[in-house]
Amino acid sequence: MWTTPRRKRPRLLEHTPAERAQKRFAKAAAVVVVAVLSYSLFAAVRPMITMRSSRTAQAYLGSVDVSYPGDAVIVRDERIVATPISGVIHFVAENGERVAAGAVVAEVRDKAAAQAPQSSSLQAQEEIDRFAQECAIREQREKERLSALRVQVAIKEAELRAYTDRKDAKNVNRLHTELSELRQRESAAVDSLARIGDEMRAAAAAVAEAKRRSDTSSARARAVLRSFAASLISTHIDGLEGVYSPANPDLLEISPADYTPYPRVCSEGDSVAAGAAVFREVQNLRTSLLVFADVPEDATPGAGGRVRVRFPRLATEAVPATVIGSRRRPDISADTWAFHIALDRYATTLTDLRSEKVVLITDRVSGILIPRSALARKGDDDGVWLLRTNRFIWRSVTVLGMNEEEVAIEGIREGDRVLCRPR
Repeated sequence: MWTTPRRKRPRLLEHTPAERAQKRFAKAAAVVVVAVLSYSLFAAVRPMITMRSSRTAQAYLGSVDVSYPGDAVIVRDERIVATPISGVIHFVAENGERVAAGAVVAEVRDKAAAQAPQSSSLQAQEEIDRFAQECAIREQREKERLSALRVQVAIKEAELRAYTDRKDAKNVNRLHTELSELRQRESAAVDSLARIGDEMRAAAAAVAEAKRRSDTSSARARAVLRSFAASLISTHIDGLEGVYSPANPDLLEISPADYTPYPRVCSEGDSVAAGAAVFREVQNLRTSLLVFADVPEDATPGAGGRVRVRFPRLATEAVPATVIGSRRRPDISADTWAFHIALDRYATTLTDLRSEKVVLITDRVSGILIPRSALARKGDDDGVWLLRTNRFIWRSVTVLGMNEEEVAIEGIREGDRVLCRPR
């Protein structure tokens, strides 16, 4: 009978304690050697891995515009011309056209006038009366405001004389400032009263002239609207014409969020109600801006300072300008300043706009230029990570100026490569 042969059990070798300890030491030594070799290999290839995976930029010598993005509101010396009666608009002057003082800009027509001249005449007279009543109410309000301002001026002048006699220089200076602001408000109120009077006289003259004029077509002019002064005509109206005025003494204190524009365009053939604005005339062709931007206090230009303004959506060229006044606006944000800026030339492209994104350029500095994403911070220090023999080292730098894209610095050499970090 066939049987499977039995395997022989291996004979166990017996080791002494010293031999077993020596064997364990050899294994541990092998593990240490492998770990050291692995780390050495990783340390050797790590700079190359970092180099290949990191984006760097080369520093170069140049100049950069120190700029700050902001929001601008267009400020103009403008006035609205309203129709004293209802009807259909016919424009004689085109949008954007420059006209002389007293030039006919538009006519208010009524096509039904030929069929019912008597009824139309009565309706026109009623609308004129209502327009005159509204103007009278506005005039009364302005007179009351002017009277109150003159009372305040008289009180402040009496206080000023008293403090002058006491030789109180601090209060004398304070009262001079307050009196200056009050007199500006008084002047604005006087101008407003004069404008209301002009509008009342213009309304009466418009209807009187319309009665003398007749169109060659079946339509007849019920009112003729003329320009008050030599100006540029715009049919774009938003209801904020009296708010953003260069003569407004509170211009730098205005918050755009408090005023909602209602933009519309008055076109040929539109029906308008009595008292509705038909066109806007821009006088003293000079473009001013009310710019809101976050600017460090030490970089804030003062009154009379020269700056440049760029309109990224409209043009790449920066327009030279002069700062008329500035004021910190902590009610908007901690670093926000309001600047009243006058452009050196009239910007025709801004005639029909009320607001626009701008870049305020306050200075131009020269130095070593690097991308803004390469500038880093370490504690309270500004610096960059320089590439040196396949590794990056920290180098502190002095920032001379920056814009949204580049930074001008001191502390490294032209041609150095710096680490760029994602922004």
